[in-house]
Amino acid sequence: MKKLIVMAIVGLFSCGFAAAQHHGNCGNCPNHGKHQGQQSEAKSQQPQVNADGVDMVIVKAFPTVKSVKKQANRTAVMDAQNNVLGYVVYSKPASDGIKGYNGETPVMIAFDKKMVITGVFLLQNQETPKFAKRVEDAGFYKNWNGLTVKQALKKEVDAVSGATFTSNAVIQSVRAALMSL
Repeated sequence: MKKLIVMAIVGLFSCGFAAAQHHGNCGNCPNHGKHQGQQSEAKSQQPQVNADGVDMVIVKAFPTVKSVKKQANRTAVMDAQNNVLGYVVYSKPASDGIKGYNGETPVMIAFDKKMVITGVFLLQNQETPKFAKRVEDAGFYKNWNGLTVKQALKKEVDAVSGATFTSNAVIQSVRAALMSL
């Protein structure tokens, strides 16, 4: 009986962490994909929000945001006095099925009050981090800044060398989002 309990304890801590504090696929646990994969996948799909319940990606685009209001094909972003700061548009569901090197590349496009693009942001994705970082480091997302929807749809954007699949998927996701307006 003692041997069985010791084996259970050793098994729990075989990767250095208890299941409740598990750190990922260390390769030492027999239950990978059973206890961790399901939890991390569900957790990774939930957007992070600030104290006001606003998605942190929106906060990144509009630091003074206090609330958002979903409209027909866009989301209005408001300050504390309920003044519109701008708008955001998400590529999903229009971009469903558009895949980069390792998966879908959904984006959020931020606009000012006149519907001029102020930023493109890659949302949670399954893309290979080094390719996503290469695209960001190249300043790729700034290609659409300052453009209206019509101008952005006409703009030819070159893929980033060394991250062609990822950047081409982002281009397609941006176009899909803009076409939904």
